[in-house]
Amino acid sequence: MRTRKSLPFDEFPRKFKRAIRGLQSPSRGRRRYASATLTSTVAAFSLYLGVMKREGMPLEITHEGLEVYIDHLDAALLRNRTRIGYLAAIQAIAKETGYPAAQRRIILGDIAFYREALKGDVPVKVRKLAANPINLRDIAQWAVEWRETAHQTVSPGKRRTYYQRSGVLALLCLTPVRISDATSLIIGEHLIRSETEWTLILTSGKSGYRHNAPLHHSLTKYLDDQLLYGDGSSVQLRYAQRLGTPLFCTEMGEILSSRTLAYSFKKATGHGPHIVRTLVHDALAKHGSRGSELARVLCGQTSADIGNHYEIHARRSRAEEAQKSLALIQMDVLAPKAGPKEVLRAP
Repeated sequence: MRTRKSLPFDEFPRKFKRAIRGLQSPSRGRRRYASATLTSTVAAFSLYLGVMKREGMPLEITHEGLEVYIDHLDAALLRNRTRIGYLAAIQAIAKETGYPAAQRRIILGDIAFYREALKGDVPVKVRKLAANPINLRDIAQWAVEWRETAHQTVSPGKRRTYYQRSGVLALLCLTPVRISDATSLIIGEHLIRSETEWTLILTSGKSGYRHNAPLHHSLTKYLDDQLLYGDGSSVQLRYAQRLGTPLFCTEMGEILSSRTLAYSFKKATGHGPHIVRTLVHDALAKHGSRGSELARVLCGQTSADIGNHYEIHARRSRAEEAQKSLALIQMDVLAPKAGPKEVLRAP
């Protein structure tokens, strides 16, 4: 029988259960974590406790326990960013349970070690983009092409799939939400259709960022496709019939899984859907700090540090723009001034 690696929540010591509830319902003035962050924190800490139980060690946060746990992380051949996430979860629980600052600094020291090692890592997305370079214009073009393919497809099942593929490409190209958020979009709740446009009202499941604005008019026909699938009936009538159902759903009205929607995106682009967030940051990098701010708003990111993780070519783009500015200054200063030509005299 397969050995369970993590410890079930109901086996957590009482003080850790209480700490997690404290994170779930923070008192006034304290940081409120997004549900996805809480879920990953509990999962990471349950893995730590699972290691402690298998090693016959106390279900506590101790220096000895951390050493064993770090050995476990190293043996698992995880990426440094993943190791940082696991240790950050322990740090959050330790702080919530009132562990001494000196003990928590040990965890911070380990995190700092992996952060330093992370600087030498080449992110997977960098390698993938180098092997298969794309940009937002490519994704928009593929949305157009898959929509045209859907128009010409006779099979109802395939036509529905192609319209959904076209729709998710167009949506993420202009509104780069996480694929889990795109999967959970409900018509009439998160997406409101007026006579002329669609409006997005969505709170990010991870960052808690709230999107609340009309969507660009170019998206209207792609979202309408998710109601009609090529049928020439009334959009408003079909919208009324679809109220309360997922935007991307099966023929039975059941929600499509994130994996299914991500597969559809990858089938068209060769990349996972998360790549659009990197492409948005890189595309807006030439606008400097304002561009970075706009990219974070579009992606629903609340932290500048988080936004920086999505940049690949952004620094190069900013450097090129800075060099152009410097070149203009140099041309203005160093260019010869117009005036009478200098007459050379023999000595």
